[in-house]
Amino acid sequence: MKSTFRISFLLSLLVWATPMLAQQALLTSTNHLTGKVLDAATNQALPFASVAIFKQVNGKDSLITGNQTDEQGAFSIANVPMGSLIARITFVGYQNFEQTIRVNQAQTDIGILALKPDASTLKEVKVTGEKSAIDLTMEKRTFNVSKNLTTIGGTAENILKNVPSITLDESGNPSLRNMATTIYVNGKPTQLTLSQIPANQIESVEVISNPSARYDASTTGGIVNLVLKKNRQPGYNGIISAGIGNNSRFDGTLNLDWRRGKWNLTSFYSINATKNPTTGYVFRTNRRSDGSPANYFNQNTNISLDNTFQSGRIAADYALNNRNTLSLAATLVGGAFNTVSTQPYDYRDLSQTVTSSGNRTTIPHNSFTNLGVEFDWKHQFARKGQELSLVTSYSRNHLSNAADWLTTSLNADGSAQAGFPETDKITGRTNGNQVIAQFDYTHPLGDSAKLEMGVRSYTYIRDQQYFFNKLANDTQRFQLIPSYSQDARITEATNAIYVLYTRQFRRNISLQAGLRLEQSSLHGTSRLDTTTFGYNYPSKTGQNWFQSFFPSFALSKKLSETGEIGLSLSRKIARPNFRHLFIGIQANDRQNITIGNPAVRPEFVNTAEVNFNKTWGGLNWLASGYYIYEDHTIKPFTQPLATDSSVLVTTFINVKADIRYGFDNTLKFNIGPNLSAVANLNVFNVILQSVDVRNQLVSYNAKLNLTYRLPANISAQLTGTNDGKSPSLQGYRDAVRGVDFAVRKGFWQNRASLTFSINDMFNSRRFISIYDQPSAYQVSMNRREVRFYKLSIQLPLGSDTSKRNQRKMERPDVDFSN
Repeated sequence: MKSTFRISFLLSLLVWATPMLAQQALLTSTNHLTGKVLDAATNQALPFASVAIFKQVNGKDSLITGNQTDEQGAFSIANVPMGSLIARITFVGYQNFEQTIRVNQAQTDIGILALKPDASTLKEVKVTGEKSAIDLTMEKRTFNVSKNLTTIGGTAENILKNVPSITLDESGNPSLRNMATTIYVNGKPTQLTLSQIPANQIESVEVISNPSARYDASTTGGIVNLVLKKNRQPGYNGIISAGIGNNSRFDGTLNLDWRRGKWNLTSFYSINATKNPTTGYVFRTNRRSDGSPANYFNQNTNISLDNTFQSGRIAADYALNNRNTLSLAATLVGGAFNTVSTQPYDYRDLSQTVTSSGNRTTIPHNSFTNLGVEFDWKHQFARKGQELSLVTSYSRNHLSNAADWLTTSLNADGSAQAGFPETDKITGRTNGNQVIAQFDYTHPLGDSAKLEMGVRSYTYIRDQQYFFNKLANDTQRFQLIPSYSQDARITEATNAIYVLYTRQFRRNISLQAGLRLEQSSLHGTSRLDTTTFGYNYPSKTGQNWFQSFFPSFALSKKLSETGEIGLSLSRKIARPNFRHLFIGIQANDRQNITIGNPAVRPEFVNTAEVNFNKTWGGLNWLASGYYIYEDHTIKPFTQPLATDSSVLVTTFINVKADIRYGFDNTLKFNIGPNLSAVANLNVFNVILQSVDVRNQLVSYNAKLNLTYRLPANISAQLTGTNDGKSPSLQGYRDAVRGVDFAVRKGFWQNRASLTFSINDMFNSRRFISIYDQPSAYQVSMNRREVRFYKLSIQLPLGSDTSKRNQRKMERPDVDFSN
């Protein structure tokens, strides 16, 4: 009830403030002229059209002011004088348009202006450029997926593997500068994993390294926003693609889009399947108190990944009028991800003689479905830059996880140990419901400043069950083992309000300052033993209210038309999740188990970043120096089980600090007319400190992408990654290296293509972790995938209208500065 009251109060405050600010804008602003430019034949918006305002002076037209239309075809021109004026609109491929208008009030909307296509000039328009592989700005880096040949027919995981400054761990989880990053899809959190999002559905990837107060305070490792494809061309168009590769790998995609008048429809369907054999191992030396070896444990893992999933999405945009746009989208994803494995293991004494051995076979039966619905509303006021938007989403996911385990254990003479073979049956499911609602309002304060504010509510409720049943050899019936089982209901909630002020000063200096307040909670109850766990932040007593404020600050200076330098500061929070807090045992294998710690508390992250962005012709360099201090950071901590020192138990604790600083460089350049390159190098130092342990390491992450354009619409691409050692509190992860290659042949004026790709060309991507403590030394290795080959084809679908609009829209060189 208290959370509901808080968010209701915040929403009421925003609704009350919005009309007050809008009214104030009408009282203080100068004369504004607004309108919208459309194609007379298709009723589609014309972005970047030139709108010039003239006045008759001594019988001649004198240019007074002007502007260009935005992506929705709308324009807003300030400081327009009263009286009779002439509006003249020009746009490549269209007949010039001219209309006499009269401005007699502070806000004048001249409505829709329709331009007719000019057949004589359409034939002369040529494509003069294309999207860059990556766009570098001070605020974010945008990675254009269509320019990466090695990811065609893959998943979002394949894409992020090639994005500068992003690394993936052995589970496919992404990190930015070695900190866990937050994944958004179209600006919203998602319950889907990267491996459940088709690459062919993604248009671009936006990386924001130090988000402002506009974004969630939990984005400690930055934001990776996956921007899905949306139809922008009039008429009917689309793409059909298919791919086939070794290891029973295949995929198929169908995009069908339609845009006409006020409607814009985008639809997508994809199927993706693979059978991927991988291997792994665990080699451990258990130590005596003096550090000498006591005995050895060895385990090998042979895995067959059998994954199939389907994804469908339909989205519609409807322009109610010149100022209001509604958007509705629905997404359905479902499939099965099964990992069949065998794990032979043995125990050895000091002389490497096998004292016992065995094998575990795991046959899983896992499936999942995820349904998501989104509704957005955007209102653009007559005043340029003044906007009000509502963003909502609901998603429901269902995960069914079951498995059959068969474990054998033999003595040195080959006889079965007591209690073996052991047969276990796992049954479980997870049902989750996520609801997000957010209001945002932007209010311009003159021509050089603006104020942004918003409120947000996030709720995630899930039921999680995991029942571990062991077959009793005497009764031949399965019995529930509560200590290895889970049956819990968890509710997470975050309510937030923020304000952000931005101002442009003289001498090309920009300032942005923001403040965000968040109230968060996590509450869980175990139905097996009525145990409760969780937290409220701030606490109900209000003792830590001050720590619930999250400020951000940014200052930048434009050094020239091609150079800029900036500083950004922020404070964030990383909250513990269910896995961190739940005290039940989460079994991994016989010798490695994980258990939560209800005493874990949130960690706070302070980030400072200095950026320098410079362009010299075809060379673009973005350099970032950063310092990150994590206070009471949450880290995994491993130690021997008290009753059996051969078993390692991992839990979670708050350690004193995680300090990291480094220099992150991204360089985009051309080598001659046909070879382009994107290079990234992040060199950093990490210091992990706890009461008893200190680990420090200097390391690096490096990426290089080379694209060579050959004659006859053939292009080849080589992508290499080299991630150095990554420290943990009690060891480190070894370096990970890999190379991908692809070659593409374009057909039909490069609108269709055939692509051959090799993933992990040298079969070298292995994730090796070292655990080194007085009680044990352990080396473990896991792999996500092995080398595979793939052949993909893409074919276009579209009408003559859509083809005509594929030409590049050049912006006229008109200066409307006053």
